[in-house]
Amino acid sequence: MAEIVSFRFKEHELGHIQKLSATKKVDKTAAARELIEYGWRYYILQQYKEGKLSLEKTAKELHTSISELIDLLAELGIKSPITYDDYLEGLKNIT
Repeated sequence: MAEIVSFRFKEHELGHIQKLSATKKVDKTAAARELIEYGWRYYILQQYKEGKLSLEKTAKELHTSISELIDLLAELGIKSPITYDDYLEGLKNIT
């Protein structure tokens, strides 16, 4: 069930919501939700890029499969923070 939350937006933030609302022809609530989701996706992808999240954790946070995440990372040009040496070390630990 959805929870009702009140926010106070700065004028420029409300402007972003209003612009998206007009562009997409949706109400301001839907526009705000979309912007929050985009912000969350950006934040999580940035955490992955900085090596703070694993591929698996990133996929879970974005509610997507690992293969879909890999495609998204490639599309956005985000390279894995794992070095080749890290990869080889991981292979050693598997065997």
